[in-house]
Amino acid sequence: MNFQAYLEDTYRIVKEEPVILILGGLLVQLLTIFSLGLLAGPFMGGYTLLVILYLKENRKPAFNDLFSGLQQFTRLFPYFLVLLLIFFGIMLLIIPGLIFVTWWLYVLPLMVDRKMSFTDAMRLSMNTVNEKGFLTHFVFVLLVYVIPLMLIEMITAVLPFAQLLKLLLPPLQVGCLASLYIDQFEQEEAQDDSAADGEPVAETTLLPGLETDEDSETGENVEEKATNGPEATQISTNDEKTQNDSVEKNKEEKN
Repeated sequence: MNFQAYLEDTYRIVKEEPVILILGGLLVQLLTIFSLGLLAGPFMGGYTLLVILYLKENRKPAFNDLFSGLQQFTRLFPYFLVLLLIFFGIMLLIIPGLIFVTWWLYVLPLMVDRKMSFTDAMRLSMNTVNEKGFLTHFVFVLLVYVIPLMLIEMITAVLPFAQLLKLLLPPLQVGCLASLYIDQFEQEEAQDDSAADGEPVAETTLLPGLETDEDSETGENVEEKATNGPEATQISTNDEKTQNDSVEKNKEEKN
């Protein structure tokens, strides 16, 4: 993982589109709270997809893109179950909740980007986290989700207006998550493409004028057959006759 690259990607897109990312993140937070978390999937999904497409395809975000998750309402609605499990995990001494957050870090990006079902996204997210390294993903969760919130709360105790810093949390968290998601899953796609390109080709075509070893061998055989044709057999029989005549003459002279 390259945490610096994820932060640089997030800083770049927020710098280019501060209004839609900061105010859009605030709007998504408010809508999620008003729905008691039940519509977290559609609202957060649209915001997440907006950031993923911006990073991956450089597609400029629009205000209507914030509600693109509503078009996938049926598939994204069960995402609130993940938040519910995380909530219960946090109530159980916090650590189980952080473990759930780490395991299911990629659930929402997979659902909105790859159009995966809820259960398939949970399974693939957990497997990917375990394969790529649970500890590094756990550190990512601490650096992006836990520590910034704790720092803001500490600063707010001294400076109450520091609560405004929470407006930066959605772009920071979703931006880093989207950059991490693209980094991890683009590598797998590249490996799959390279493996597919490395498969042997079943049939080959030859350019005109080029000969294979088999063609050269058949050419040599043709030449040999040509040299061993009827004319060659006649020459050999004539030579044999002359040799026989010379032998008979020698015998007569001796006699």
